[in-house]
Amino acid sequence: MLLCLCIFLAPQFSRSETRTANGALYRLPGPAEFTEEEVSRLKAYKGIHADPVLDAAFSLLEEGNPFLERYNLITGSAVNARMAYGIPFLWGGRAENHVFAKEPDYVVQAAWTNSRIYYRAGNKYMYGFDCYGFIEWVWKHTQPAALPTIEELFRAKGRQFPGPSAEKGAKYTDPDYGLQAGDLFVMEHPGKHIAMYIGTLRMFGYTAEEIPALAGELDTPLIIHSTVNGSIADRFEYLIANGIPKYRVATVTDGGVCVSLLCDRAETAPMHVFQQKQDTYYYLLPDGTWLTVLPVQEAVQSCWLRIRAE
Repeated sequence: MLLCLCIFLAPQFSRSETRTANGALYRLPGPAEFTEEEVSRLKAYKGIHADPVLDAAFSLLEEGNPFLERYNLITGSAVNARMAYGIPFLWGGRAENHVFAKEPDYVVQAAWTNSRIYYRAGNKYMYGFDCYGFIEWVWKHTQPAALPTIEELFRAKGRQFPGPSAEKGAKYTDPDYGLQAGDLFVMEHPGKHIAMYIGTLRMFGYTAEEIPALAGELDTPLIIHSTVNGSIADRFEYLIANGIPKYRVATVTDGGVCVSLLCDRAETAPMHVFQQKQDTYYYLLPDGTWLTVLPVQEAVQSCWLRIRAE
């Protein structure tokens, strides 16, 4: 009976469906849709390969995420999203047993500390991972050694290597960076942030004809991370308003696990919203998914590292 209740109160929606409440437009998760021709092309495409690290990372995206769906089609994998709406961001969120304690439902918990901008101690949010908590979870489930702290990674000179963000104004359209799936990117801007390289738009089968606004970015690095994202905020705002009653006391999260494009400047992206006291710059993918950008020129320091086991 409980299972039926959860399914009834947390229905799935396609991306083409929207709901408005108090003037808000909700962007909801839904299946990435492909024609038969696209399915055949992606199944024959060899841009990326199945990888346990990518399996783990993509499982924390929302159901129907286009990168998750393309990954499955290209590699023949069958990775499923663990939580229908993906994993929300929570400042200081690093406890796996909290994130998945009531799976498939989300856990609502009071924040215990303030963030620099948005999260406030005592306010209730849906429990999720912060940037480090997400990468740490992937490492715990795929690597033999524990993930070093961000501070330790900045000091790990032997693991660092030149990448596309090694210098200001680097040429991101050059594909020959030697990056490998699972390489880590850390930056300070002024807060510290960590993300993981997953490939490029071209590697996921996107073409210039399919995404003309991103034709010059097909070989720009893509990263997966838990971060600010206005589209995810709208998704969880809808779930709080329309999901099971225990969600109603939660404050809207300001983001979650998503795929972003690494770029020089935020203004590279043509679209922008300001909500949850923060900016989100993004491109629109064909199915309506937001491809947000992570600007590196704002970084005080940044570096690439390769620490995964071979």
